[in-house]
Parts: sequence; structure tokens; C-alpha cells
Amino acid sequence: MYFYSVIKKSFLIIFILAVAANLSGIVNAEEDASKKIIEVIGTSTISGNDIAKARDQAIKNSLVSAVELAVADLLPIESMIQNFETLNKILYDNSSEFVEYYKVLTELESGKTYRVLVQATVSTSVIEQQLMSAGIKVCKKNMPNILFFIAEQNLGDILPQYWWTEDLGSVRGYSETAMAESMIRNGFFVIDQKSLIKNKAFEAVKYKPDLSNQEAVSLGNSLHADVVIAGSSKADIAPNTMGENIKSFKGIVSARALRTDTGEEIASTMQTAASVNKDNVEGGRDALLNAGYLAGSDLSLQIVNKWQKEVKKPLTTFVIIAEGTRYLSNFAVFRSVLNEIPGVITAQTSEMKADEATIIVNFQGNAKELAGALMLKNFESFGINIYEISQSHLRVRLVSS
Repeated sequence: MYFYSVIKKSFLIIFILAVAANLSGIVNAEEDASKKIIEVIGTSTISGNDIAKARDQAIKNSLVSAVELAVADLLPIESMIQNFETLNKILYDNSSEFVEYYKVLTELESGKTYRVLVQATVSTSVIEQQLMSAGIKVCKKNMPNILFFIAEQNLGDILPQYWWTEDLGSVRGYSETAMAESMIRNGFFVIDQKSLIKNKAFEAVKYKPDLSNQEAVSLGNSLHADVVIAGSSKADIAPNTMGENIKSFKGIVSARALRTDTGEEIASTMQTAASVNKDNVEGGRDALLNAGYLAGSDLSLQIVNKWQKEVKKPLTTFVIIAEGTRYLSNFAVFRSVLNEIPGVITAQTSEMKADEATIIVNFQGNAKELAGALMLKNFESFGINIYEISQSHLRVRLVSS
């Protein structure tokens, strides 16, 4: 089973509590809701130089993890703890029954460890049937969608590497991969950058590895993320050595989580982890993976705590008076963006004049909070000027770019 070396014992305990699974994986959203494609890393120890046996075991371990990740997306943590013995019997001991197809994307022999990266297609519909037959209620967890902006510099990298550069989606750092693994296990959905389409917002930041809060939130909004995690990671050689060839390495991850609807920072972390290896790049990789997993676990706890403690705000009705509506296409975009803001229940146009429209809004919050959320939105071909705010109304002017 796959655990990063430094934290093996502690995360075994977490696994027993069903907070995490034993292997690492990234879940991709599919159009077919009955299936999930999961990319997962599996490892096994090479015994007696039997590489073929170690490879087979690493693949089996990865498939168990793929099923575990699929289950973690279907059940809240309380249900997993309560039904852990049943889950182990009906799912984890028979994981191959729920994997429709898999392929080994790449593999690596590293010392006494064999590691594979597997892409598995897991039948969530079959898993759901098994859960319901066992009397376990299936319910998707109401957790936010996450998008990462982590710039990473491993040993051998001249400059930090990041996915929002000119070649969109070609770079995904080890630390980000590990953070995503941890957060998926805790019920979050991680947006896959490979599915994203580059828009104009990327032009301004494609040469910026270190994004500001405003830049990260703006991009996250345009890509429909609920929370963005921005930060950096770096690997260095540590001073400890063993003999002539064995070296130690240190990975550091610094990250912060920002809500895209308000821009508020809701979590932050700085984690350091170590690894041992003969090779600089592989040693740096393992240190970044270890530190990334710790960072993801820490952020998960903070975000869950914040998300679950947030009290539902009372529903408020007020009016938005929008000026500059003679360009109907701009007004249509404004209305569409307004309706997508979290907390907006209804937004009905009650009156249209030559260059002014009145919208009646039912919103969970107050007018000032809605104004703040509107300020964070990107309207592409025009901007907005909110020049008057009261308890009963907002006055907004649509300004062509």
C-alpha cells in the first residue's frame, strides 16, 4: 500500500478511522455519472528480487485505493467510521469487482520499492448498489470544489514550474498532486486542470508563478471553483548523509486557501518533510510528496471546520438598480453572473427602461456582502461601478471596456 515514508505510521491510524485511504489518487469528473476515472499511485516492496511479483502487488494496491477514493466521494466520514467493517468486507477485499478497466501509465523501480501510476475506471453505480444492499445510505458530501495554484521548484529546476503558464495544464507538481490526494480523501472535489480551457484571464498571469490573492480568486471564479489554494513548494538537499551515496532531502510547502465568492482567506499551512535517496531529483520528489500530503491534510481540517461551522444566513430581499443596460448583451451577462453567486436564491427583473433595469434579489446575506461578491466577478467585455449601497438596494453602473 502507498504511504509516504515519513508519515506511514500516522496515516495508517487515519486510515483506520476512514479519513484517508491507503494509496494516492486524483479523481477526474466524467460526463457518465456512473463511472469515475481515477489516477492513482501504488507501491510495493520488492522481496527476493522478484520484480514481477512486486509489480503485480503494486497494481493491486492501486486498485484498492481507487475504490477507496470512489467510496470516499459517496459517503461522509461519519458513515465511513460507523460502517468501516462492512466497507472492508464488501468493497475493499473485492476491489477488482468494481474496476471496469485500468492501465499502467508509468512505472518505476526505486531501490527496494516498485511504484506504478495507474488510471482506473471505477463503476460508482455498482459501488452504490452494494452500499444500498448493505443498508448504507449514499449521500454526496457538500464540500467545495478546489482549484490549485501551486508553483513548485524541485532540485534540477532552474525556475518554479506551474500549470497556468503558456502551455496550460502541462505541469502538475508533486506537492500539488499529494495535496489533491489528501483533500479528495476528505470529501473535496479537485478540479482537473487538463479539462480547463484557457481564457483571457490567463494572459496576465502566465509568467507569474506567485499569484496574488486577487489574481487567484479571479481565476478561480472564472473556472467555477469554490475555493482556490495558492502557494509554492520547494525541495532542497538536507545536511544528513549516510556513506558516500545516500543523501537526505527537505521539501517545504506553503499554501493558503481562499473563498472565491468573498476572497476571504479561510486556511493556511506551512509544512516541511524529509526523504532519503541517492538521486537528487527523486529525493526532492519524495520530499515534496511528503510535505504536500501533510499540507493537504492540514488544509482539509481547517476548511472542513470553517465550512461546517458557517451558519446559514437569513434570506434578505432588496433591489439592484442597474444602469447602462442599453447594451442588452451586457445586461444579460450581468444577470447570468448574478444568478451564479452563492447565496443568490432568485433574481427577477421587475422593470426595464431605456438605459436602466430594476432587479429584485433574494439573497442569503446583506446588500454589502452581495456587492463584495459582485466586485470579484469578471464580466469579460465590461466592468461594473457599484456607487451606492444601502440595506434596501444597490446602484450599479455597467461600464463598457
